[in-house]
Amino acid sequence: MFGSMENLTIGAVTRLTGIPAHTLRKWESRHNIAVPFRTGTGRRAYSAEHVEQLKLIKVLVGRRHALSQLAGLSLGELREMADLHDQSEPKNQSIAVSAMALIGPSISRLLQASTAVVHRDPADLLNWQGLRGADCDTLIVESDTLPAEVVDRLSSLSEQIAQVIVVYRYGRKDAMRQLLKQDIVLLSAPATDDILLSTIQVESETAKRPSSSAKFSNAELARIAALSPSIECECPKHIAQLLMDITSFERYSLECEDADPLQQALHQHLGEISAQARTLFEDALIAVATSDGLTIETNP
Repeated sequence: MFGSMENLTIGAVTRLTGIPAHTLRKWESRHNIAVPFRTGTGRRAYSAEHVEQLKLIKVLVGRRHALSQLAGLSLGELREMADLHDQSEPKNQSIAVSAMALIGPSISRLLQASTAVVHRDPADLLNWQGLRGADCDTLIVESDTLPAEVVDRLSSLSEQIAQVIVVYRYGRKDAMRQLLKQDIVLLSAPATDDILLSTIQVESETAKRPSSSAKFSNAELARIAALSPSIECECPKHIAQLLMDITSFERYSLECEDADPLQQALHQHLGEISAQARTLFEDALIAVATSDGLTIETNP
């Protein structure tokens, strides 16, 4: 339980932290973060400790820590983690990843759909034999604890590989401090696909290409959907209706704003998938229309 109560309103907390009110409510309901007191009329009331907790979490989220992991930390633990970061100045703010290796029994099973993974090994870090000639710019490893020998090997690897991420369960402060000074990213276990995707930037073949523009306007899709084609099936109509739904969902995903980087990464991923699906169905619509002798108008 937090100490002193100052009866700050949600609007005041938003102004003090820069976190939108809808995000505060989402963090409260989904993660039990900064759960406010309730007044006699049921209104939210926050304390100074709530405000400090939210500010620290906002900073740590910006430094690639998962919101779900920060939610379980005490105010003191959040302060310590922020202090550790303050003692090290990160060298690589953003690295476009083209090839990565996943090392560890749990980590090696993640990101199965990613074409950027060039090496997987379930071995413990200290028993791992290395990349064996594979080119890699990002290394993700797991280690339950951070003993001196693990810290030494991670430090050595960080001199050879652009980005090293370690997923750990328990670690001494001095070990964490040393790794942070090497610009090694620390993530509390357990890790998931979403947590890793929010931490790294995967430069897949799709990501290398600029997002294709829509080949049909909404008006043209609506016109096609209303046509009565001469062929027995109604493929053009159904495809046009699907395209309108996919295009709307793509726009929604890319416009979705969320302070949680996990949600941001998820919606960006959904937007990319929607764009791929849209392109496929646009080509299908053109093929079906050509076969049916329909005249359709594409965007320039």
